[in-house]
Amino acid sequence: MRTNIVLTILCAWLNALSFFAQTSTNYTPLEFSSFEEVLSYADEHAISILNSGINEEVSKERKKASKAYLYPTINASSGYNNNLTLQPTLIPAQIFNPNAPSGTFEELTFGRQHIYSAGLQVNWNILNFQKIFASETANISAKQSEITTQKSKLSTYNGLASNYYSVILTQEATKIYNENLKVSETFYNHTKDKYERGIVDEKTLNTAEIKHIQNRKNLQQAKTNINRYYKQLQNQLNCNREISIEDTPDNFNLSSTDISSTHPDVIWQKMEVEKQKSILKESKSSLLPNLSVNYQYNKSWATDTFNDFSNVSELPQQTLGVKLNIPIFNGFSNRKKIKQSKLLLQQQQLQLENTKLIAQNEDKLLVDDVEHFQKELSENSKILKLTEKNDKHAENKYNSGIISLDERLKSYDDLLNAQNAYLQSLASYTLSKYKLYIRQIDLESQN
Repeated sequence: MRTNIVLTILCAWLNALSFFAQTSTNYTPLEFSSFEEVLSYADEHAISILNSGINEEVSKERKKASKAYLYPTINASSGYNNNLTLQPTLIPAQIFNPNAPSGTFEELTFGRQHIYSAGLQVNWNILNFQKIFASETANISAKQSEITTQKSKLSTYNGLASNYYSVILTQEATKIYNENLKVSETFYNHTKDKYERGIVDEKTLNTAEIKHIQNRKNLQQAKTNINRYYKQLQNQLNCNREISIEDTPDNFNLSSTDISSTHPDVIWQKMEVEKQKSILKESKSSLLPNLSVNYQYNKSWATDTFNDFSNVSELPQQTLGVKLNIPIFNGFSNRKKIKQSKLLLQQQQLQLENTKLIAQNEDKLLVDDVEHFQKELSENSKILKLTEKNDKHAENKYNSGIISLDERLKSYDDLLNAQNAYLQSLASYTLSKYKLYIRQIDLESQN
Protein backbone atom coordinates (compact mmCIF):
# COMPACT_ATOMS: atom_id res chain seq x y z
CA MET A 1 0.00 0.00 0.00
CA ARG A 2 2.77 2.42 0.94
CA THR A 3 4.62 1.52 -2.24
CA ASN A 4 1.61 2.51 -4.36
CA ILE A 5 1.29 5.83 -2.54
CA VAL A 6 4.98 6.59 -3.04
CA LEU A 7 4.76 5.74 -6.74
CA THR A 8 1.68 7.93 -7.15
CA ILE A 9 3.41 10.89 -5.48
CA LEU A 10 6.54 10.34 -7.58
CA CYS A 11 4.55 10.30 -10.83
CA ALA A 12 2.68 13.45 -9.85
CA TRP A 13 5.97 15.16 -9.00
CA LEU A 14 7.50 14.18 -12.36
CA ASN A 15 4.42 15.43 -14.23
CA ALA A 16 4.62 18.72 -12.36
CA LEU A 17 8.29 19.09 -13.28
CA SER A 18 7.50 18.35 -16.94
CA PHE A 19 4.69 20.91 -16.95
CA PHE A 20 6.90 23.49 -15.27
CA ALA A 21 9.67 22.90 -17.82
CA GLN A 22 7.24 23.41 -20.71
CA THR A 23 5.62 26.52 -19.29
CA SER A 24 8.91 28.04 -18.17
CA THR A 25 10.15 27.80 -21.77
CA ASN A 26 7.12 29.80 -22.94
CA TYR A 27 7.74 32.49 -20.35
CA THR A 28 11.47 32.80 -20.97
CA PRO A 29 12.01 36.28 -22.45
CA LEU A 30 13.05 36.41 -26.08
CA GLU A 31 16.14 38.61 -26.08
CA PHE A 32 17.37 40.64 -29.04
CA SER A 33 20.57 42.64 -29.11
CA SER A 34 20.45 43.75 -32.75
CA PHE A 35 17.94 44.37 -35.51
CA GLU A 36 19.54 41.61 -37.62
CA GLU A 37 18.49 39.08 -34.97
CA VAL A 38 14.91 40.31 -35.24
CA LEU A 39 14.95 39.89 -39.02
CA SER A 40 16.31 36.35 -38.74
CA TYR A 41 13.57 35.44 -36.26
CA ALA A 42 10.92 37.05 -38.47
CA ASP A 43 11.99 35.03 -41.52
CA GLU A 44 11.07 31.85 -39.62
CA HIS A 45 8.05 32.97 -37.58
CA ALA A 46 6.31 36.06 -39.03
CA ILE A 47 2.92 35.05 -40.44
CA SER A 48 3.08 37.42 -43.42
CA ILE A 49 6.42 35.97 -44.55
CA LEU A 50 5.34 32.37 -43.93
CA ASN A 51 2.12 32.90 -45.89
CA SER A 52 4.08 34.39 -48.78
CA GLY A 53 6.36 31.35 -48.74
CA ILE A 54 3.35 29.01 -48.90
CA ASN A 55 1.86 30.99 -51.79
CA GLU A 56 5.21 30.70 -53.52
CA GLU A 57 5.10 26.90 -53.18
CA VAL A 58 1.52 26.86 -54.49
CA SER A 59 2.64 28.81 -57.58
CA LYS A 60 5.46 26.34 -58.15
CA GLU A 61 2.99 23.46 -58.07
CA ARG A 62 0.73 25.29 -60.54
CA LYS A 63 3.74 25.74 -62.77
CA LYS A 64 4.40 21.98 -62.70
CA ALA A 65 0.73 21.23 -63.36
CA SER A 66 0.71 23.55 -66.38
CA LYS A 67 3.40 21.43 -68.03
CA ALA A 68 1.02 18.45 -68.19
CA TYR A 69 0.48 19.17 -71.90
CA LEU A 70 3.97 17.75 -72.55
CA TYR A 71 2.79 14.29 -71.57
CA PRO A 72 0.09 12.09 -73.07
CA THR A 73 -2.98 11.18 -71.05
CA ILE A 74 -3.44 7.44 -70.52
CA ASN A 75 -6.69 5.91 -69.25
CA ALA A 76 -7.60 2.31 -68.64
CA SER A 77 -11.14 1.04 -68.29
CA SER A 78 -13.01 -2.20 -67.65
CA GLY A 79 -16.67 -3.14 -67.55
CA TYR A 80 -19.32 -5.81 -67.43
CA ASN A 81 -22.76 -5.94 -69.11
CA ASN A 82 -25.51 -8.45 -68.55
CA ASN A 83 -27.79 -8.55 -71.58
CA LEU A 84 -30.88 -9.73 -69.76
CA THR A 85 -32.84 -9.74 -73.00
CA LEU A 86 -31.16 -10.13 -76.36
CA GLN A 87 -33.09 -8.11 -78.90
CA PRO A 88 -34.18 -10.19 -81.94
CA THR A 89 -33.44 -8.93 -85.44
CA LEU A 90 -35.50 -9.45 -88.62
CA ILE A 91 -33.48 -10.96 -91.44
CA PRO A 92 -34.85 -11.50 -95.02
CA ALA A 93 -35.74 -15.19 -95.36
CA GLN A 94 -34.17 -15.41 -98.84
CA ILE A 95 -30.71 -15.13 -97.24
CA PHE A 96 -31.07 -18.61 -95.77
CA ASN A 97 -33.63 -20.02 -98.28
CA PRO A 98 -33.54 -18.76 -101.88
CA ASN A 99 -36.96 -20.29 -102.53
CA ALA A 100 -38.59 -18.32 -99.72
CA PRO A 101 -41.26 -15.83 -100.82
CA SER A 102 -40.05 -12.29 -101.33
CA GLY A 103 -40.81 -9.95 -98.46
CA THR A 104 -40.71 -12.62 -95.77
CA PHE A 105 -38.40 -12.42 -92.78
CA GLU A 106 -36.99 -14.68 -90.14
CA GLU A 107 -36.50 -13.56 -86.53
CA LEU A 108 -32.96 -14.20 -85.28
CA THR A 109 -31.13 -13.29 -82.12
CA PHE A 110 -27.45 -12.23 -82.16
CA GLY A 111 -25.03 -11.77 -79.28
CA ARG A 112 -24.33 -13.40 -75.97
CA GLN A 113 -25.70 -12.53 -72.55
CA HIS A 114 -22.55 -11.78 -70.53
CA ILE A 115 -20.05 -9.26 -71.90
CA TYR A 116 -16.72 -8.43 -70.20
CA SER A 117 -14.60 -5.61 -71.54
CA ALA A 118 -11.26 -3.89 -70.97
CA GLY A 119 -9.68 -0.99 -72.77
CA LEU A 120 -6.75 1.40 -72.99
CA GLN A 121 -7.00 4.96 -74.33
CA VAL A 122 -4.04 7.25 -75.06
CA ASN A 123 -4.44 10.92 -76.04
CA TRP A 124 -1.51 13.19 -76.79
CA ASN A 125 -1.75 16.86 -77.76
CA ILE A 126 1.35 17.09 -79.91
CA LEU A 127 0.80 20.72 -80.83
CA ASN A 128 -1.39 22.96 -78.65
CA PHE A 129 -0.22 26.58 -78.66
CA GLN A 130 -2.73 27.69 -76.03
CA LYS A 131 -1.39 25.19 -73.51
CA ILE A 132 2.19 26.06 -74.43
CA PHE A 133 1.68 29.75 -73.68
CA ALA A 134 -0.51 28.98 -70.65
CA SER A 135 2.44 27.04 -69.26
CA GLU A 136 4.71 30.01 -69.97
CA THR A 137 2.27 32.28 -68.11
CA ALA A 138 2.25 29.90 -65.12
CA ASN A 139 6.04 29.89 -65.14
CA ILE A 140 6.12 33.70 -64.98
CA SER A 141 3.51 33.69 -62.19
CA ALA A 142 5.71 31.31 -60.20
CA LYS A 143 8.66 33.69 -60.54
CA GLN A 144 6.40 36.60 -59.66
CA SER A 145 5.33 34.87 -56.45
CA GLU A 146 8.99 34.89 -55.39
CA ILE A 147 9.00 38.66 -55.87
CA THR A 148 5.78 38.86 -53.86
CA THR A 149 7.64 37.16 -51.00
CA GLN A 150 10.34 39.83 -51.29
CA LYS A 151 7.69 42.57 -51.17
CA SER A 152 6.17 40.94 -48.09
CA LYS A 153 9.57 40.81 -46.42
CA LEU A 154 10.25 44.46 -47.21
CA SER A 155 6.90 45.51 -45.72
CA THR A 156 7.33 43.26 -42.68
CA TYR A 157 10.90 44.42 -42.08
CA ASN A 158 9.81 48.07 -42.11
CA GLY A 159 6.99 47.38 -39.67
CA LEU A 160 9.35 45.50 -37.35
CA ALA A 161 11.97 48.20 -37.53
CA SER A 162 9.43 50.88 -36.69
CA ASN A 163 8.51 49.14 -33.42
CA TYR A 164 12.03 47.90 -32.67
CA TYR A 165 13.64 51.32 -32.89
CA SER A 166 10.66 52.94 -31.22
CA VAL A 167 11.45 50.76 -28.20
CA ILE A 168 15.13 51.72 -28.29
CA LEU A 169 14.43 55.43 -28.73
CA THR A 170 11.79 55.45 -26.01
CA GLN A 171 14.20 53.67 -23.68
CA GLU A 172 16.71 56.44 -24.34
CA ALA A 173 14.03 59.04 -23.70
CA THR A 174 13.07 57.30 -20.45
CA LYS A 175 16.59 57.83 -19.10
CA ILE A 176 16.26 61.56 -19.73
CA TYR A 177 12.72 61.67 -18.31
CA ASN A 178 13.89 59.93 -15.13
CA GLU A 179 16.54 62.60 -14.59
CA ASN A 180 14.05 65.34 -15.38
CA LEU A 181 11.63 63.95 -12.81
CA LYS A 182 14.32 64.02 -10.14
CA VAL A 183 15.25 67.60 -11.00
CA SER A 184 11.63 68.83 -11.12
CA GLU A 185 10.91 67.09 -7.81
CA THR A 186 13.81 68.95 -6.23
CA PHE A 187 12.53 72.19 -7.77
CA TYR A 188 9.05 71.62 -6.48
CA ASN A 189 10.12 70.70 -2.94
CA HIS A 190 12.47 73.66 -2.79
CA THR A 191 9.81 76.05 -4.12
CA LYS A 192 7.20 74.65 -1.76
CA ASP A 193 9.52 75.28 1.18
CA LYS A 194 10.04 78.89 0.07
CA TYR A 195 6.30 79.35 -0.47
CA GLU A 196 5.57 78.16 3.06
CA ARG A 197 8.10 80.68 4.35
CA GLY A 198 6.54 83.42 2.25
CA ILE A 199 9.52 83.98 0.00
CA VAL A 200 7.78 83.14 -3.32
CA ASP A 201 4.17 83.56 -4.41
CA GLU A 202 1.61 80.89 -5.32
CA LYS A 203 2.12 81.39 -9.05
CA THR A 204 5.75 80.35 -8.78
CA LEU A 205 4.76 77.33 -6.71
CA ASN A 206 2.14 76.34 -9.30
CA THR A 207 4.68 76.69 -12.13
CA ALA A 208 7.12 74.38 -10.35
CA GLU A 209 4.37 71.85 -9.67
CA ILE A 210 3.23 71.95 -13.31
CA LYS A 211 6.77 71.16 -14.45
CA HIS A 212 6.93 68.24 -12.04
CA ILE A 213 3.55 66.86 -13.19
CA GLN A 214 4.53 67.21 -16.84
CA ASN A 215 7.78 65.33 -16.29
CA ARG A 216 5.96 62.57 -14.42
CA LYS A 217 3.43 62.32 -17.27
CA ASN A 218 6.22 62.14 -19.86
CA LEU A 219 7.90 59.32 -18.00
CA GLN A 220 4.65 57.40 -17.53
CA GLN A 221 3.69 57.87 -21.18
CA ALA A 222 7.11 56.62 -22.29
CA LYS A 223 6.72 53.46 -20.19
CA THR A 224 3.23 52.90 -21.61
CA ASN A 225 4.53 53.35 -25.16
CA ILE A 226 7.34 50.84 -24.61
CA ASN A 227 4.84 48.24 -23.45
CA ARG A 228 2.67 48.94 -26.51
CA TYR A 229 5.66 48.62 -28.88
CA TYR A 230 6.62 45.29 -27.31
CA LYS A 231 3.08 43.96 -27.77
CA GLN A 232 3.12 45.03 -31.41
CA LEU A 233 6.45 43.26 -31.88
CA GLN A 234 4.95 40.10 -30.41
CA ASN A 235 2.11 40.28 -32.92
CA GLN A 236 4.44 40.89 -35.85
CA LEU A 237 6.78 38.05 -34.84
CA ASN A 238 3.90 35.67 -34.03
CA CYS A 239 5.41 35.19 -30.58
CA ASN A 240 3.66 34.73 -27.23
CA ARG A 241 6.86 35.09 -25.21
CA GLU A 242 7.95 38.30 -23.56
CA ILE A 243 10.48 40.26 -25.63
CA SER A 244 13.54 42.01 -24.26
CA ILE A 245 15.70 44.38 -26.32
CA GLU A 246 19.20 45.27 -25.23
CA ASP A 247 20.33 47.72 -27.88
CA THR A 248 21.02 51.43 -28.36
CA PRO A 249 20.82 53.76 -31.36
CA ASP A 250 24.61 54.10 -31.33
CA ASN A 251 25.01 50.40 -32.19
CA PHE A 252 23.38 50.90 -35.57
CA ASN A 253 25.64 52.38 -38.25
CA LEU A 254 25.32 52.41 -42.02
CA SER A 255 28.41 51.31 -43.94
CA SER A 256 27.31 53.44 -46.90
CA THR A 257 24.31 55.16 -48.41
CA ASP A 258 24.51 53.35 -51.75
CA ILE A 259 21.51 51.34 -53.00
CA SER A 260 22.50 48.66 -55.50
CA SER A 261 19.50 46.30 -55.43
CA THR A 262 16.43 46.86 -57.59
CA HIS A 263 13.26 47.64 -55.66
CA PRO A 264 10.94 44.59 -55.41
CA ASP A 265 8.03 46.68 -56.70
CA VAL A 266 9.94 47.34 -59.93
CA ILE A 267 10.90 43.67 -60.34
CA TRP A 268 7.33 42.59 -59.67
CA GLN A 269 5.95 45.04 -62.23
CA LYS A 270 8.48 43.85 -64.81
CA MET A 271 7.21 40.32 -64.28
CA GLU A 272 3.65 41.62 -64.63
CA VAL A 273 4.56 43.02 -68.05
CA GLU A 274 6.15 39.71 -69.05
CA LYS A 275 3.09 37.83 -67.86
CA GLN A 276 0.79 40.08 -69.88
CA LYS A 277 2.94 39.48 -72.96
CA SER A 278 2.52 35.75 -72.43
CA ILE A 279 -1.24 36.19 -72.01
CA LEU A 280 -1.28 38.09 -75.31
CA LYS A 281 0.51 35.17 -77.00
CA GLU A 282 -2.00 32.83 -75.41
CA SER A 283 -4.86 34.90 -76.84
CA LYS A 284 -3.30 34.92 -80.30
CA SER A 285 -2.77 31.17 -80.19
CA SER A 286 -6.55 30.66 -80.21
CA LEU A 287 -6.34 31.38 -83.97
CA LEU A 288 -3.76 28.64 -84.54
CA PRO A 289 -4.49 24.96 -85.32
CA ASN A 290 -4.09 22.14 -82.79
CA LEU A 291 -2.76 18.67 -83.52
CA SER A 292 -3.44 15.58 -81.41
CA VAL A 293 -2.94 11.83 -81.66
CA ASN A 294 -5.37 9.24 -80.27
CA TYR A 295 -4.83 5.54 -79.75
CA GLN A 296 -7.44 3.16 -78.40
CA TYR A 297 -7.37 -0.55 -77.74
CA ASN A 298 -10.45 -2.42 -76.50
CA LYS A 299 -11.13 -6.09 -75.98
CA SER A 300 -14.40 -7.80 -75.06
CA TRP A 301 -15.21 -11.31 -73.88
CA ALA A 302 -18.72 -12.67 -74.52
CA THR A 303 -20.15 -15.77 -72.83
CA ASP A 304 -23.55 -17.35 -72.33
CA THR A 305 -22.95 -18.20 -68.69
CA PHE A 306 -21.83 -15.77 -65.96
CA ASN A 307 -18.18 -16.18 -65.03
CA ASP A 308 -17.75 -19.10 -67.42
CA PHE A 309 -14.89 -18.58 -69.88
CA SER A 310 -14.76 -22.10 -71.27
CA ASN A 311 -16.61 -21.08 -74.42
CA VAL A 312 -15.76 -17.38 -74.54
CA SER A 313 -15.74 -15.27 -77.68
CA GLU A 314 -12.91 -12.70 -77.81
CA LEU A 315 -13.68 -9.45 -79.64
CA PRO A 316 -10.57 -7.20 -79.94
CA GLN A 317 -10.64 -3.64 -81.32
CA GLN A 318 -7.74 -1.25 -81.99
CA THR A 319 -7.78 2.27 -83.48
CA LEU A 320 -5.18 4.97 -84.15
CA GLY A 321 -6.21 8.49 -85.13
CA VAL A 322 -4.73 11.91 -85.81
CA LYS A 323 -6.87 14.99 -85.33
CA LEU A 324 -6.13 18.45 -86.70
CA ASN A 325 -8.38 21.22 -85.38
CA ILE A 326 -8.32 24.45 -87.42
CA PRO A 327 -10.36 27.40 -86.07
CA ILE A 328 -12.03 29.20 -88.96
CA PHE A 329 -14.75 31.43 -87.52
CA ASN A 330 -15.96 31.96 -83.98
CA GLY A 331 -17.75 35.28 -84.17
CA PHE A 332 -14.57 37.40 -83.80
CA SER A 333 -14.56 36.71 -80.05
CA ASN A 334 -10.91 35.63 -80.07
CA ARG A 335 -9.88 38.76 -81.94
CA LYS A 336 -11.63 40.90 -79.33
CA LYS A 337 -9.73 39.04 -76.59
CA ILE A 338 -6.48 39.75 -78.43
CA LYS A 339 -7.29 43.46 -78.56
CA GLN A 340 -8.11 43.45 -74.83
CA SER A 341 -4.79 41.73 -74.08
CA LYS A 342 -2.91 44.36 -76.10
CA LEU A 343 -4.56 47.18 -74.15
CA LEU A 344 -3.83 45.48 -70.83
CA LEU A 345 -0.19 45.05 -71.88
CA GLN A 346 0.02 48.75 -72.70
CA GLN A 347 -1.46 49.54 -69.30
CA GLN A 348 1.10 47.36 -67.49
CA GLN A 349 3.97 48.94 -69.42
CA LEU A 350 2.82 52.41 -68.37
CA GLN A 351 2.56 51.21 -64.78
CA LEU A 352 6.12 49.87 -64.99
CA GLU A 353 7.52 53.24 -66.01
CA ASN A 354 5.62 54.92 -63.18
CA THR A 355 6.82 52.31 -60.65
CA LYS A 356 10.43 52.86 -61.72
CA LEU A 357 10.05 56.61 -61.26
CA ILE A 358 8.45 56.25 -57.83
CA ALA A 359 11.10 53.78 -56.64
CA GLN A 360 13.91 56.01 -57.93
CA ASN A 361 12.53 59.07 -56.14
CA GLU A 362 11.89 57.12 -52.92
CA ASP A 363 15.48 55.84 -52.90
CA LYS A 364 16.81 59.34 -53.43
CA LEU A 365 14.63 60.66 -50.60
CA LEU A 366 15.92 57.92 -48.28
CA VAL A 367 19.52 59.00 -48.89
CA ASP A 368 18.62 62.70 -48.57
CA ASP A 369 16.77 62.08 -45.30
CA VAL A 370 19.72 60.26 -43.76
CA GLU A 371 22.11 63.06 -44.68
CA HIS A 372 19.68 65.79 -43.55
CA PHE A 373 18.74 64.23 -40.20
CA GLN A 374 22.36 63.37 -39.48
CA LYS A 375 23.28 67.07 -39.72
CA GLU A 376 20.19 68.04 -37.73
CA LEU A 377 21.05 65.56 -34.98
CA SER A 378 24.63 66.82 -34.84
CA GLU A 379 23.44 70.41 -34.44
CA ASN A 380 20.77 69.57 -31.85
CA SER A 381 23.30 67.50 -29.93
CA LYS A 382 25.60 70.52 -29.73
CA ILE A 383 22.69 72.74 -28.71
CA LEU A 384 21.74 70.28 -25.96
CA LYS A 385 25.27 70.21 -24.55
CA LEU A 386 25.44 74.00 -24.54
CA THR A 387 21.99 74.26 -22.96
CA GLU A 388 23.03 71.77 -20.26
CA LYS A 389 26.02 73.96 -19.48
CA ASN A 390 23.80 77.05 -19.32
CA ASP A 391 21.34 75.25 -17.07
CA LYS A 392 24.19 74.21 -14.79
CA HIS A 393 25.36 77.84 -14.58
CA ALA A 394 21.79 78.93 -13.85
CA GLU A 395 21.54 76.35 -11.07
CA ASN A 396 24.75 77.57 -9.51
CA LYS A 397 23.61 81.21 -9.72
CA TYR A 398 20.24 80.29 -8.22
CA ASN A 399 21.87 78.43 -5.36
CA SER A 400 24.11 81.45 -4.77
CA GLY A 401 21.13 83.80 -4.75
CA ILE A 402 22.22 85.69 -7.84
CA ILE A 403 19.12 84.96 -9.93
CA SER A 404 15.46 84.45 -9.04
CA LEU A 405 13.49 81.23 -9.16
CA ASP A 406 11.64 82.48 -12.26
CA GLU A 407 14.91 82.85 -14.13
CA ARG A 408 15.97 79.41 -12.94
CA LEU A 409 12.74 77.86 -14.24
CA LYS A 410 13.15 79.67 -17.55
CA SER A 411 16.60 78.15 -17.95
CA TYR A 412 15.12 74.74 -17.13
CA ASP A 413 12.45 75.28 -19.80
CA ASP A 414 15.20 75.90 -22.34
CA LEU A 415 16.80 72.60 -21.30
CA LEU A 416 13.52 70.69 -21.74
CA ASN A 417 13.02 72.21 -25.18
CA ALA A 418 16.58 71.30 -26.19
CA GLN A 419 16.02 67.74 -24.95
CA ASN A 420 12.82 67.39 -26.97
CA ALA A 421 14.52 68.72 -30.11
CA TYR A 422 17.41 66.29 -29.57
CA LEU A 423 15.09 63.30 -29.06
CA GLN A 424 13.05 64.20 -32.15
CA SER A 425 16.13 64.51 -34.36
CA LEU A 426 17.55 61.29 -32.89
CA ALA A 427 14.31 59.50 -33.75
CA SER A 428 14.18 60.96 -37.27
CA TYR A 429 17.80 60.06 -37.97
CA THR A 430 17.48 56.53 -36.59
CA LEU A 431 14.25 55.82 -38.48
CA SER A 432 15.71 57.15 -41.74
CA LYS A 433 18.78 54.96 -41.23
CA TYR A 434 16.81 51.78 -40.74
CA LYS A 435 14.65 52.49 -43.80
CA LEU A 436 17.77 52.91 -45.92
CA TYR A 437 19.37 49.83 -44.34
CA ILE A 438 16.34 47.66 -45.16
CA ARG A 439 16.26 49.03 -48.70
CA GLN A 440 19.92 47.99 -49.10
CA ILE A 441 19.15 44.33 -48.22
CA ASP A 442 19.40 42.10 -51.27
CA LEU A 443 16.10 40.30 -50.79
CA GLU A 444 16.45 38.44 -54.10
CA SER A 445 19.56 36.57 -52.88
CA GLN A 446 17.64 35.34 -49.82
CA ASN A 447 15.31 33.19 -51.95
